Amino acid sequence: MSNSNSSMAAQAVAHVYAVTGATGTLGRAIVGALAGPADRHIVLVGRSQSALEEVAAGAAASNSAIHIVAGADAAQPAQAAQAVVSKLRDVVAALPGGRVRLVLVQNAGTLSDLSKAVDQYGEDEIASYTTVNFVAFAALTARFLEFAKGTAAERITVVNITSLLAVKAFANWGLYAATRAARDQLMRVVAEEHAEDPRVKTLSYAPGPLEGDMQASVRATVGDAVQREQYARMHREGKLVRPADTARLVCDLVHSGGYESGSHVDVFDLMPPPE
Repeated sequence: MSNSNSSMAAQAVAHVYAVTGATGTLGRAIVGALAGPADRHIVLVGRSQSALEEVAAGAAASNSAIHIVAGADAAQPAQAAQAVVSKLRDVVAALPGGRVRLVLVQNAGTLSDLSKAVDQYGEDEIASYTTVNFVAFAALTARFLEFAKGTAAERITVVNITSLLAVKAFANWGLYAATRAARDQLMRVVAEEHAEDPRVKTLSYAPGPLEGDMQASVRATVGDAVQREQYARMHREGKLVRPADTARLVCDLVHSGGYESGSHVDVFDLMPPPE
């Protein structure tokens, strides 16, 4: 091996991540799990500048470089996708060269109105919800892949934060479940389209029922009484998943690459479920 090849082999890999929904309970936990090493650049994506700055401040003690994309409104999918990719392009262009790995963590999303059954949805409600929770997701996936494949990145990963509801039906979760199922399927399609390109992998990761604001809202609003009691009991008994635990698991999985591209992995595939 020549000296130049030896130097390249020994060169550290620069890891560049974009995390959407970075100000939410899980988003903050994912940023916390990623932050640390100096070879990591983390792009925080969300709507609120002040909330993103708060998350960035929490990661400031690490050696990682933290970047912010504020004003990314999923109700405007094209503009949001353009803003994220533009920031990623700037980050990659500023790197000194060498080996790069790019990871997009698609964590942004909203709850649907869990008090409603499917026959109670209005047309405008359906259109608005699917724009924010699927169209924006698909648009950013498309633009990220287009950008990343044009770089010299040695690994390109899209992580879809999904849910058990993508594969199992529960009452009152119609819009939420349908968009999560669509997101999962898009990840499978991307995996198929890149079956001959070992750089590109996708993962759909279900983080479990998390302790936090979103789960509190579910307990307060879900129309199905059985689910309402089940989640309330899990909360009382401390059996909801801690955000830091599930964030660490998915980040470790992504770093290891130990999953089949396009697969749906549940947190309880990686840790024992509560008794």
